[in-house]
Amino acid sequence: MTATSAHAAVDHSKEPITGKVVFIAILAGFSGLLYGYDSGAISGALPPMTEQLGLDAGQQGLITSLLLWGALPSIIGASIAARRFDRRHLLIVAAVIFLVGSLVFFFAPGVGLIGTTRFFLGLGVGIANMFGLIYLSELSPTRIRGLLTGMYQLAVNLGILCAYIVGDAFQASGKWEWILGLGAVPAIVFLVGMIIAPASPRWLITRGRHEDAVKVLSTLRATEDIARAEADEIAGSLSRQTGGIKALFTSSRKPLIVLFILTFFQVFTGINAVVYYAPIIFAESGMGDSAGMYANYGVGIALVVSTAIALPIIDRLGRVKLLAISMAGQTIAMIALWLLPDAGWFSIAAVFVYTFAFGIGMGPVFWLLVPEVLPLSVRAIGTGVITFTQYLFNAVFSAIFPVVLAGIGPWVFFIFAALSALACWYVLARVPETSGKSLEEIEAHWRDASATA
Repeated sequence: MTATSAHAAVDHSKEPITGKVVFIAILAGFSGLLYGYDSGAISGALPPMTEQLGLDAGQQGLITSLLLWGALPSIIGASIAARRFDRRHLLIVAAVIFLVGSLVFFFAPGVGLIGTTRFFLGLGVGIANMFGLIYLSELSPTRIRGLLTGMYQLAVNLGILCAYIVGDAFQASGKWEWILGLGAVPAIVFLVGMIIAPASPRWLITRGRHEDAVKVLSTLRATEDIARAEADEIAGSLSRQTGGIKALFTSSRKPLIVLFILTFFQVFTGINAVVYYAPIIFAESGMGDSAGMYANYGVGIALVVSTAIALPIIDRLGRVKLLAISMAGQTIAMIALWLLPDAGWFSIAAVFVYTFAFGIGMGPVFWLLVPEVLPLSVRAIGTGVITFTQYLFNAVFSAIFPVVLAGIGPWVFFIFAALSALACWYVLARVPETSGKSLEEIEAHWRDASATA
């Protein structure tokens, strides 16, 4: 989705960008912002929630991870529903879930209802994270498709930062329900935006509505000729997408293994530990109650700034080099946090460096690699499998981290450092560079690798 075919029918390099497509991209980006907000809001809500409701480490992990557990069935269900319903319709369903779920928190005094609501919100998260990105990429002009795809990750990180700001504002009052419930505000914007947004041209063509797809594209592209040429290109591309789950695990096994391993490293090198649990990690840092707030702001700002820096250099520097730099930075930062976990500002600086390293590499680059390394015939189903796997790993990690932290303390940061170092080696040794290569060249790489295996 981030690279264009070497055999494109039209030269898009100087194609004008219409204001409407930018407007629609911003609306679609709210799916990422909501995902980020609901993921990050728990960080500020957990301390007052724990104090008021008497949560233990296991309950903290369960409430946090239920958002991710909820995403798993929705990814499967929405993938099946996408054969019949447009991406926009699915995103409208996600917006309703975000709105209703957020409002319920204002009336959720008990642990049971809080957990149920987090699971319900997870249904929206799964739809938004998978189809928000797909919808945005399918409506984006070829010339800026990679940039807008990367912007989705920036929107996620902006959502996390907004959640931290709201969490800080309500810490003194202890009103955790406001921290979680104010996700209703962007949910309303997202819902209205998707109601007025157009259908996906790709979906319309799969339903045999070629002229309707041309009409949509004509409103988003500079000329009708460009719109018709793109519609024809989409139709030709869809005619080649015939691979199923069997082909994914047989002929596409090598790129799938690479993505599975990268998914493991993305999760288990510790990013969710700092996104969800920074206030708990720094509760004993010697900096008082403000330590968690400082750590949260460091995490939020680092994610936004690093992703913004990464977007214009991903193609120029290359995927592999950026991933290696990212993993090396994470290794150094986690070693520092392991050795000096209670060193006040030094420890918080280490978290900032760690998060910055993740945001400039493993965060955005991973999601660019997924559609690039998967062959066209299995790209859609492969992306769904990887997304499901990532949420499964995240749910397991989020559930067990508080218990592990309570059990082994700072040694958990040594584990993150060791895994980050191993990931750095794996990226340099096993991950192919896709920057500057056509999708056909990338597919040829895997065919040659299979032939010589």
